[in-house]
Amino acid sequence: MISTSPAWSPVSSSVPFEADPEADPLIAVTPDLARMAALRDGDPERALIRSDVICRCTPAARREATRYRRTGEPLDDLVQVATVGLILAVDRYDPSREVPFKHFALPTISGELKRYFRDKGWSVRVNRRMQELCQEVRQAEPELAQRLGRTPTAEDLAEHLRLPVGDIALAREGEVVHFARSLNRPAYFDGEGDELGDIIGSDDRALLAVPERDALRRALRALPSRLAMLVSLRYLDDLTQSEIGDKVGLSQMQVSRLLDRAITLLRGHMTCDEARAKGARRGA
Repeated sequence: MISTSPAWSPVSSSVPFEADPEADPLIAVTPDLARMAALRDGDPERALIRSDVICRCTPAARREATRYRRTGEPLDDLVQVATVGLILAVDRYDPSREVPFKHFALPTISGELKRYFRDKGWSVRVNRRMQELCQEVRQAEPELAQRLGRTPTAEDLAEHLRLPVGDIALAREGEVVHFARSLNRPAYFDGEGDELGDIIGSDDRALLAVPERDALRRALRALPSRLAMLVSLRYLDDLTQSEIGDKVGLSQMQVSRLLDRAITLLRGHMTCDEARAKGARRGA
């Protein structure tokens, strides 16, 4: 079910519906839809009526899509979504309910557009509250800028919308993930020089150590608990051998021998040297 609380609000259409009901295709096709419903599926005449109705109502679907033209989405994509909504309306319309087709088609088309904005209009999916918050801030900014004669601050927007300042900051962070920018676009406004991908990011040297870290993690799980504890105290807590000995009740020499066995065992697991690993395990 399509929510009635949209994440996007339409703008006023520059092309209003005709005043003459007969000129409005969404009203004029109602008798044709009633005739289509009386025919069986697979009837050639039914398919012809369906195609004719969709073609006649397509301009109305396009007009509905243009109401969302300022949302930043390509108009062609919006028209396609609106047309899908029109087709769904034609296929689902039930004349026996005696509801004019227009009153069924427009909410269906609008619902498809809202679903598109909610599910596919964001480069990174955010929750519905974030979408609504971004839209509220986006609509309020130009109004406040005109009223104040300057760019509104977060405090101005928070006071105007009666929201916490933190919500305004959250909305602006969410707006960043609305559209993805290509790494191949020019890095500078003059359109010359490096691409954006050439100047951001760098090779992460830690990635080279991932296989070794993973092998070490697996090897640590195979250590006897006593040796694992000593390795943790020495290399994670950074204690000296004498401090470890005082902590666990062993001499510094005993700690040294046990750590040597632990390292041998770890090396055996990480290099698949099972013979060395088994020998170290017996010594532990």
